[in-house]
Amino acid sequence: MTKTFTKNDLLRFLYDEVNEDERLEMNESLSADIELRTKLDELTEAKSALDAFSIKAPSEVVSRILYASKNLESA
Repeated sequence: MTKTFTKNDLLRFLYDEVNEDERLEMNESLSADIELRTKLDELTEAKSALDAFSIKAPSEVVSRILYASKNLESA
């Protein structure tokens, strides 16, 4: 019997959130199922793009937050 894996299962696999039994089962399925492997590759690319993306707050915003935080500590 072949287990069907969802995108959620693939994401858990990608982020190393599966137990050893699941990892073994998924590795077997990934070796045998090119479509499943393709889906994992697509998710891996998306993860890499997200990991490379960063947002930096303008220094003025950071200064305001720090100022407000110091005022809250004093109160």
